[in-house]
Amino acid sequence: MAFVTIRDIAQEAGVSVTAVSQILHDKGRFSEQTRELVRQTAERLGYVPDQRARAMRSASTQTVGLLVPDLRNQYFADMVSSMEEELYRRGFTTLIGSYGERVDRQDAFLRSLLGQRIDGAIVVPQGGLSQGLQLLIERKLPLVFVDRLVPGADNVPFVVSDPRPGLEEALDQLAKLGHRVIGFVAHSALGSFSVNERAKAFSAAIRERIPSGTGVVVDCNSTVESRSSALERLHNAGVTAIICAYSPDAITMLGLLQERGIAIGDAVSLVSFDDIAAFRLMIPQVSVISQQADEMGRLGVEMLIRRIASGTEAAAHTHYVPTILHMRGSCGIAVA
Repeated sequence: MAFVTIRDIAQEAGVSVTAVSQILHDKGRFSEQTRELVRQTAERLGYVPDQRARAMRSASTQTVGLLVPDLRNQYFADMVSSMEEELYRRGFTTLIGSYGERVDRQDAFLRSLLGQRIDGAIVVPQGGLSQGLQLLIERKLPLVFVDRLVPGADNVPFVVSDPRPGLEEALDQLAKLGHRVIGFVAHSALGSFSVNERAKAFSAAIRERIPSGTGVVVDCNSTVESRSSALERLHNAGVTAIICAYSPDAITMLGLLQERGIAIGDAVSLVSFDDIAAFRLMIPQVSVISQQADEMGRLGVEMLIRRIASGTEAAAHTHYVPTILHMRGSCGIAVA
């Protein structure tokens, strides 16, 4: 069952609904044995208080939860906007949350969503199969994961981008510009299966697209110091072009390159995943590998609506959206 009510607890414990309600609110005169029985039954059944006091758990609330890592990241903000607009068009309201790439905050929001008696949820998950994600799956809440794969969640549909098409196109274009030593900035600390897949795709693609070329993969975390160190390693390796798997890394590195007087698009070329508005406002504009966030959001909504209508019985499968390259001024002819 997606939601446990006090009626379920009363039936399981063999007491009245009134007794359960009063005990859970620390009211009434009951023996400690009865109180303990009700509390243990509620915990065993996974009861979550209904924060909006919806009377019928089977009734549709026309409300969907949306949870993303960071709404300050323009990529996720664009995705949420796409999903919210599509859901509104279909008559749904949304509860939107952001967890700052922290699993504990993600899981806390997911538990809160269950208390809201929502019809379903679309989640950009963090890391692996956390307790909060497992809870939603166990309750059979209609659920779709977008942008990031979660190993082991085989009964949940996914909408994710395929990094290979965009990466292959980027490498082809960089090769035409004379680049042979190309760096890739990974971000394993993020704990994102999909972001990590981009590094694997790069290593495979450069061998296929530029057989005579060299791929230099470096890793960093979200600190300026780590990103600066990664950039230094790329410089020492003699790279003439850089591809970033994570747009916040690219933004920091662009600033570091400018501080060092390295002309972007001339002395070094740069491409980043995530087609965010900031990249189009920079001089030069930044070349991007777009995951087509709008399309992923629209498909995520379609898949969720189908699962809501079928009671989560619709087949769970992974839908891959191809990435596409947008070449801009941050890429130029390789300096000999």
